Amino acid sequence: MIDLCKRLIRFLRVRSAVRHADRMRKLTGKRHYVIQVFGKIRVYDRQHINLLIDRGVFSKRLRDFTELDRFCLYISK
Repeated sequence: MIDLCKRLIRFLRVRSAVRHADRMRKLTGKRHYVIQVFGKIRVYDRQHINLLIDRGVFSKRLRDFTELDRFCLYISK
């Protein structure tokens, strides 16, 4: 039962992040990526992802779009 509740809460968080990414896409016109960072669901645009790569939070291989596509939970298009 507890596992089911955890899965439901995670689903709701991801769904909320996807909605946020879509809203930001309409507002700014840039792609936004839903990523899990340190156990939390986050929404970033490409500029902020590159900043996190430079700071060492993400791997340098994420500069390649195909690797980033595999890493993301959702990409607003």
